Amino acid sequence: MTALAFELADRYRNPVVLLADGFIGQMMEPVEFSQTAIAPRLPEWAVAGTEATHGNLISSLHMDSDSLEAHQHHLESKYRRAQECEVLAEEWRTEDAEIVLTGYGIVARILKAVAAEARELGLKVGVLRPITLFPFPTKHFQRLAKSAQVFVVVEMSNGQMLEDVRLA
Repeated sequence: MTALAFELADRYRNPVVLLADGFIGQMMEPVEFSQTAIAPRLPEWAVAGTEATHGNLISSLHMDSDSLEAHQHHLESKYRRAQECEVLAEEWRTEDAEIVLTGYGIVARILKAVAAEARELGLKVGVLRPITLFPFPTKHFQRLAKSAQVFVVVEMSNGQMLEDVRLA
């Protein structure tokens, strides 16, 4: 996910935050690493300290309302494009789920075990794990809401994701 985070930050020219919880950081298990060679390049929007790239200097100060409005439309378009193209989520046994458990980090791993045990008892339980929190996998929730009877949000935080699920 780290390489993807860098790619998205570059593509959208936006900060990206890679979240992980302490439990995942303390786990020991086999892991496979992959490397992708990235050719160094100077993006067309970069400032190289030359006269040709001077126009790429960014100023977030827009004094006239037309310029500010155009900038706002540009940002809205960028966020909309990310919401359409960059949503990541993992679904586990949701095809017939009446109960959908949702969580991220170590909680998502625990939820898979809970869902597996519930399935053994005859309950139709699945798991939806958001991978991106922005853009949030709203369409996944909306699609599953057509057949699921309930969503259970489980998190080891102060309930920040609960509101996102409600809104979705």
